[in-house]
Amino acid sequence: MALVALYRSAPLRQRISKGYSVYVPGHGRGVEELVGSLLAGPPPLPAGPSGQPHTVRGSARARAALWVDTGRVSLHDPATRARTAEALAVSVARVAADVRRRGGLLLPTGWQQQPDPLAGLCADLHSAEVLNPVQREVFTNLVREHTASLIALGGRQLYGPGGVAPGGSARLSRSFDQVSTRYLDSCAPEHLERVRTRLRQEERVGRLEVMDVSPLGMPEAQAGEDVTVRLFDAQVTVAGTLAHALLVQALSMWSRDLERTGRRVRQVPQFLLEQNRARAVAHGLAAELRVDQTRRTEEPPRTQSAGRAVRTLLSELLPYLRQLDATTDELAPLFLGVEMAGSAAASGFVRNENDLLAHWHREDRTALAPERLAQGLASPDWLTADHCGASNRAVGHGSWAAARVWLTDRLAGPAPQPDRRHEAQPDRRHEAQPDRRHEAQPDRRHEAQRDRRPEARREPGRPAPLTADQLLDRLARPDLPAPEVMDALRSYCRAGGTLDLTRPLRSRGRDEARALRRVLRPRAGQRVRCEKPPVSWDDATATRALRAAGEQGVALMHWDLPAQDRARVREALRGMGRAPGGVRTVLLTDTNYTAREDEKRGTVEVLLVAPREGTDR
Repeated sequence: MALVALYRSAPLRQRISKGYSVYVPGHGRGVEELVGSLLAGPPPLPAGPSGQPHTVRGSARARAALWVDTGRVSLHDPATRARTAEALAVSVARVAADVRRRGGLLLPTGWQQQPDPLAGLCADLHSAEVLNPVQREVFTNLVREHTASLIALGGRQLYGPGGVAPGGSARLSRSFDQVSTRYLDSCAPEHLERVRTRLRQEERVGRLEVMDVSPLGMPEAQAGEDVTVRLFDAQVTVAGTLAHALLVQALSMWSRDLERTGRRVRQVPQFLLEQNRARAVAHGLAAELRVDQTRRTEEPPRTQSAGRAVRTLLSELLPYLRQLDATTDELAPLFLGVEMAGSAAASGFVRNENDLLAHWHREDRTALAPERLAQGLASPDWLTADHCGASNRAVGHGSWAAARVWLTDRLAGPAPQPDRRHEAQPDRRHEAQPDRRHEAQPDRRHEAQRDRRPEARREPGRPAPLTADQLLDRLARPDLPAPEVMDALRSYCRAGGTLDLTRPLRSRGRDEARALRRVLRPRAGQRVRCEKPPVSWDDATATRALRAAGEQGVALMHWDLPAQDRARVREALRGMGRAPGGVRTVLLTDTNYTAREDEKRGTVEVLLVAPREGTDR
């Protein structure tokens, strides 16, 4: 077989408009005059890697907001992105210095003590280059499908001396000039006119640029030929904005792959998209999002957490992030906090800049003072630093380090396997071959046991082991018979390594996780209550649990003990090694709770799953 063609969707250019708000201390009057005078005589700004100088602009709809515009820039490799971030940070710092010279302060959007806080609420605009109408259609629809995840990830709330308001996006919750994106069947002029007609009928506006994703760009941002994404609230740091730009770049490459192969983006129902959008705007990463089940109408509605939706989006974008040579440092502000919050028992991790400002306020009540934030925006080094990562490292260094390893491994991808099919082999056709028909064949069972990889242990005709998410998806089906639950659990147990369901269950949302644990827990007669960490599988409680698993197929070991003893249970289980008789252990629950009189208690639950009779143990 010969390679006849190789396609790779290289990144196109992107225009970034970085937003901030202007505040005049005292009574806050004179903001519009200050903004007007600055726009009439802006400070000199540096050029980016493309050689095009940055510009500063305002908007009639957000009179206290300013944007620093990079022009079209290429973001194809880490070095270019680093130079883009550095130049943008220098531009922001110069604008901040000029605002201060005129008697004002440049602040992150959302400062509560503005005379009109809405006047300073603004978005970071990302305008992606497209080459033809089909790419325009596919990219618009692809970003539309992930609207709720992107809002939850980039939402910003109002903040002030009292802290950060709860919720997702203050801007979108108060906006009258931005609506959800409509699905585009085509970017032909006659179809776009039909979309405008629908907007007039449903929203009383007739401009495509009022949608979350403007398929014809933003003329006021000199992006009339691009597709402009308006989903991200203006971020505090340049590091956060560049991470979002990398996300938009990967989505653009994905859409070009779809266009090249003749595929289209599925049409998520408009009512479902708007419902999830409203939840993300109201609750941010705490939102529970409805899952599209238009093809499975007989099943009850399912939800997933916004955090899980963000992690799913990362998985889908990994091939394109690898093509961009994205680094862990670049993506850490987006995904590390979300991963840590979904997988660790501790709380308080910073998932986005809403959490970051709240964390700063908890640590120091003066951290959100306008003067201190304005000093940060005047420093390019401060603007390009990963403050989310620094906060998470302080909250839990071990979890932070583990999350960095996880993200680095995801970006590295699977190691390529050498193709040995075409290697030269010695010609042995004319050599005499011994007759081995009656020789005893070696016993390979112990070799198979040494290789715990699922693909190595798979028997001919047996399907691959279920992953944790596949297991939970199967158990979420209504009225699943007990034998099918047992079969699914055994299939999951055929996978190698440590079997831990705590992280996948946390990503499902509280109600769904509780229901799934009920399905997985066996009947009362198969549950063994343990008072202390076990020493070995010969302990009385462990022996009783093993006997129940052998007789019934599954048993549950349950510990309810002081919170500080949870770690001792986990260490004891690791020290005991593999259970005898081929029984596999699955960590089901590992969490703290508050008992009476504010006592901190811990719960650990471990399933013991016995193999099917007659199978290789």
